[in-house]
Amino acid sequence: MLSWFAVCFSGLLHISAAYRGPRWQFYLFKPLTIALMMAIAAMGAEPSAYTHLILAGLLFSLVGDIFLMLPKDRFIPGLLSFLVAHILYSVAFWQQFEGPMVWWLPSMIGAAGVIIFLLLLPNLGALLVPVGLYIAVIAQMAWGAGEFWMNTHSQPAAYAFGGALLFMVSDTVLAFERFKGPFRTSVLLIMGTYFCAQGLITLSALS
Repeated sequence: MLSWFAVCFSGLLHISAAYRGPRWQFYLFKPLTIALMMAIAAMGAEPSAYTHLILAGLLFSLVGDIFLMLPKDRFIPGLLSFLVAHILYSVAFWQQFEGPMVWWLPSMIGAAGVIIFLLLLPNLGALLVPVGLYIAVIAQMAWGAGEFWMNTHSQPAAYAFGGALLFMVSDTVLAFERFKGPFRTSVLLIMGTYFCAQGLITLSALS
């Protein structure tokens, strides 16, 4: 319980610093929040392929966070880091799936991905292909988590699916902020859903 309190406190300090400073607090507590989740998973989860994949996904997420925080724009390296993280999460989720697929689920998630891409399209420019690929990968990650949950209805699967959906929300808001323009509550929405998403995915390895 205390370890998760530390995660929440660290995440809140990062969000607070994004609005009020100081800058050192902004740069420290974003990667620290993910590092704390990694420590919780490493010490509390049973060693398994699923746990190792989640830990690897958290590590690449931490690297992506650092790239996206740097004063000089490192959007493409950050995007690639999170792309790898989503692929690792996808493999973890799909490995848990056995049984018939629920085909309406990818239809709904895919439709949401297409709508998001079309709304961003006029502003993407040279990033059209990387962003399109990223949307496709995170959508299938959410699909894999959804199939995992629909097939097992287990608590870990519910955590995984909830985390995957919140990740889509976070990345959607981030994309709109970057390509459409920032707005006052964007950091709160992006980071609040992002930390919750990573926390739920971490919990899926602990349950």
